[in-house]
Amino acid sequence: MFETNNLNNIDISVESAFDTYLNAISEENLEYENINVEDSLSRILYDDITVKRDYPSFDKALEDGYAVNSSDVLSARQNNPIKLEIIGETNVENLERLTILTKQAVKISKGAFLPENADAIILPADAKEKDGLLNVFKSVTPDSWIAKKGEDIKADEVFIKKNRKIRPQDIGGIIGIGFRQVKVYKKPVVTIIPTGNELVPLDVDPDSNQIIASNGYVLKGFVEQFGGIGRISSIVKDDLNQVKSAISKALEVSDMILVSGGSSAGSKDYTFQAIKSLKNSVIIAHGIAMRPGNHVLLALVDNKPVIGLPGHPVSNLTSFHIFGKAVLRKLAGSARSFWQERKDNIKLDALLAKKICSPLGKEDYVRVRLFEQEDGKITAYPYTGKSSFLSTLVKSHGIVKIPSECGCLYEGDRVEVLLF
Repeated sequence: MFETNNLNNIDISVESAFDTYLNAISEENLEYENINVEDSLSRILYDDITVKRDYPSFDKALEDGYAVNSSDVLSARQNNPIKLEIIGETNVENLERLTILTKQAVKISKGAFLPENADAIILPADAKEKDGLLNVFKSVTPDSWIAKKGEDIKADEVFIKKNRKIRPQDIGGIIGIGFRQVKVYKKPVVTIIPTGNELVPLDVDPDSNQIIASNGYVLKGFVEQFGGIGRISSIVKDDLNQVKSAISKALEVSDMILVSGGSSAGSKDYTFQAIKSLKNSVIIAHGIAMRPGNHVLLALVDNKPVIGLPGHPVSNLTSFHIFGKAVLRKLAGSARSFWQERKDNIKLDALLAKKICSPLGKEDYVRVRLFEQEDGKITAYPYTGKSSFLSTLVKSHGIVKIPSECGCLYEGDRVEVLLF
């Protein structure tokens, strides 16, 4: 932990702040709920899903054709057909299991019980039926076009491990093995508190010195995209007691709090003071070596994460993407797999279209817009506008990170773009 008394004049590295904050957030009290499987898309499994019985539950045909014993047709050729006696027919509605003897066959439909002593299916194209006999023109190997009992999944086998983020095909599989409900982590409730005397709500036409409070809606959208439930509180004025009261009330109904604005060190920036004055509060970091978002505030109150985000739109969004997104994913159940991590943090390579420089000692996050060239290569055009410029967020597709020890990236450099 960092000492809160010394934080205002220290710029902690992004990596150090990130690791310390994430490690301080406990998963012990995460709750679950039972929901219908069909409603579980993108939810995180709380428990392993264990198969109740074998799948398939019997030996069955995978195609229409004729059930045979492969040893009876080993020498079957186009010019030397093998004749088998057809003793009956079976389909998916017939639960009686027939039995074949040497040189016998059963006409069978896809999905039906495989007869006793049969170990393969002859396809109709490789045989001809006439007068109760089957002329087979092609040999088959054992297990051709059949599925054996338990070949797909064995009883008591773990079908899907816990902490999987449920995909459409997972829903089909879970329903297919007989589950109608599934246990998933509850979605974390995130309260977003917009602060600032200059802010007005959506239904107010702003004066020249006022700003419509749009940051909260951007944050709410990302919160819900990343697995949470976003709630926007009423606008809070620049007043210590009002900010403190808003945070206290949000703590009663939230798993995480985002305070938008007031995280800097100005005379009317009260987020730090409000959080510090609350009982059971711990300030992890306030002042991080990054740009934009230098004044992001990372704290815990009653073991719940409270993040103070800068008010400027670009700084606000960048800070949330670097810190808030990871915290939210942890509270939502942490889908632990390398491929899910890549799906949730989509990155692509691009060629930088223009030189960009950054002050040494700060990790810099630059918005970029992507273009596909005629040769298929992707170029990234940087936006270096000020952090209050809404247009650069709307027009950009992602961000490029410039490491703290790097002064410049040059035109033509290959860069990694984290997509919004």
